[in-house]
Amino acid sequence: MKIGYIKQSTNDKSQTIINLTPEDKEDLFTIYQIIDPDDEVIIKKMFTTKQEDSNKKTVTDLHEIKLKVLSYEFDIKDEYLRYKGVTIPDETGVANKDISIGKYLSFSITYTHPMTIYKRNLNKYAKRLLQDAENAMNKSEIGAVVLQEGIAHVCLLTSSSTIMKQKIAVTLPKKKNAEDATKFNDLNETFYRQIYDAMSAHFNYNELKVILLCSPGFFADALHKHILKFAEQDQNEDIIKNQESFLLANCSTGYLQGIDEVLKNPKYVEKLEDAKFVKDVKLLDEFMEHLDTDDNMAWYGRYEVFKAAKLDAIDTLLITDSMLKSNNVAKREKYLDLIDLIEADGGKVFIFSTLHTSGEELNQLTGLACILKYPIPTLDERNKEDGISDSDSEDSSDSEKEEMITSKA
Repeated sequence: MKIGYIKQSTNDKSQTIINLTPEDKEDLFTIYQIIDPDDEVIIKKMFTTKQEDSNKKTVTDLHEIKLKVLSYEFDIKDEYLRYKGVTIPDETGVANKDISIGKYLSFSITYTHPMTIYKRNLNKYAKRLLQDAENAMNKSEIGAVVLQEGIAHVCLLTSSSTIMKQKIAVTLPKKKNAEDATKFNDLNETFYRQIYDAMSAHFNYNELKVILLCSPGFFADALHKHILKFAEQDQNEDIIKNQESFLLANCSTGYLQGIDEVLKNPKYVEKLEDAKFVKDVKLLDEFMEHLDTDDNMAWYGRYEVFKAAKLDAIDTLLITDSMLKSNNVAKREKYLDLIDLIEADGGKVFIFSTLHTSGEELNQLTGLACILKYPIPTLDERNKEDGISDSDSEDSSDSEKEEMITSKA
């Protein structure tokens, strides 16, 4: 999602103005989560107006229209988000220039035009959704450094783009004599240190699934050795405990085109996919070990996980992306609320992709599992007072009526 701006209204301090452009169906879900009835929006819509002349000609053109939202229809499967509203005055003078006030209209959210939302009392959950949509780090699974002699580019990769975070350039002298060689070695050390510092500033090693180092020749390997050396010197635990996330690859250039070469090279595609899921596999292995030892520290299933969450007992939640990308909106919201609750209690959340075998395996265990902070032998004992239903199918007519976990008692 492209965020134009988020600012407080000068006319109404309780109102936040958000300008954004959705780019995919996940952005539609974010907008659906944010806009409520009685919020106001400015959208662009093709609208037909009559000309005030004797021929009464009509003209269809793109207009900016400000409306108060009355209701909505949402089908994420078909990427369909449609609102009904009534036109209202626009104090900025931008919208409704040729549209009468009090006119009832419907409009669909598109990926073509930006829109402006006038949101009253923007809550914590909506702020987090916007921050996640705006922050490329939250959509990045791969950090990448592409380099050659004296130049490096530190990047984050999303599913749709390569975002360069920092460029490092150092002029290295030619090694014509011993003095030049010493100067070269010192500057070369400085060069690798600057890359290391840039990576530490822009990479969250605990969140990124792969750290790709690519270069022509031996530069990627040299960088990798320097990173591990500096990490030991600095006692950087984030790097030390995520060493398996590093993947080295060869390309023809130290510029951004080198990353594209690696991503398109069949030699590395499979390695990248495997590396992306190393942490998931290790975590799932840990979960299965708990199950094998029967130590009451690991549980799976909707009832058990939601009950553990209510007891503030979850250390780590394992959930598949299919649970969060369900076409049942109420079901999505339920699991998003669960994630918020666990993170608020200091727990960790890992989302498994069902495109990988680890995600498929978790899906066979209901797609929802947890490792506890302490053993609970009776977690699976049903209690009507829990208010948790065993039914969790997308076809359940009662799914929207089920109690969601939104706060702790």
